[in-house]
Amino acid sequence: MANTNDPDIVALGETAIPDGLALVEEAGWNQVADDWRLMIGHGHTVGCRDESGRFIASGLAMPYGERIGWISMVLVNGAWRRRGIATRIVEHCADWLEARGITPVLDATPAGAAVYRPMGFETITGMTRWHRPAGAVPMPETVRPATPQDMPAIAMTDAEVFGGARRFLLQDLLSRPGAVAMVAKAPKCGFALSRKGRVATQIGPILAQDSATATALLDGMLNVLDGPVLIDAFDRQDAFIEHLEALGFTRQRPFERMARGPHKDFGMAGRSFAAAGPELG
Repeated sequence: MANTNDPDIVALGETAIPDGLALVEEAGWNQVADDWRLMIGHGHTVGCRDESGRFIASGLAMPYGERIGWISMVLVNGAWRRRGIATRIVEHCADWLEARGITPVLDATPAGAAVYRPMGFETITGMTRWHRPAGAVPMPETVRPATPQDMPAIAMTDAEVFGGARRFLLQDLLSRPGAVAMVAKAPKCGFALSRKGRVATQIGPILAQDSATATALLDGMLNVLDGPVLIDAFDRQDAFIEHLEALGFTRQRPFERMARGPHKDFGMAGRSFAAAGPELG
């Protein structure tokens, strides 16, 4: 039960981005201002304020079409933790999606999964965050850098493989300054996107027809990207995981993808190799 002295859950707009960035930095997460703008612009973004008006907690519900939506950016300032605020925010976001007939999905740490499971969320798959310091690899012959003209094919592949409508997200990532993205030269066989983060570049999503294409897309990204990288790879993709290890990636932490509602079986698991990140799916 919520403490009667706890702050109300209210809408969070772009004026709250500096507070959101402070929460991200305190938690050691990777998001930047462009990520907040994207999520605020396309999602139901909420938070809690303290007496001074500063946001000390945040959360997000972002619909991806009419069947599934993402819950993410559940952050609470250290001084306000262990008061049930995060649980209230997750329930609020889940209720907001479910009121629209949308199944809420989220990517949780093991500690978060223990909280969300009693709320009715069920684990549908696992993934692991991997880290690699800077270092280029040869460019494969089977992939090439993506251009804005590739967006229709990227969006079509994503809708089929991911299972949700998130063209707005893909367009945003591809349009950011310095964006790096790869597509398979064979039509509609796969793509990989990336985004600059606070501490590293996040590679993902990577969606491909097979593991050979997925590893080629990853190598193409590493050929072009500078600095350290992160990737959230699905544990079921054994050959892809072996390739990460061979490239010198190291495990950082596990995640559980969880869902509550009727549309837990979405997308094409066999063609999904890396997520866009826990905040984006």
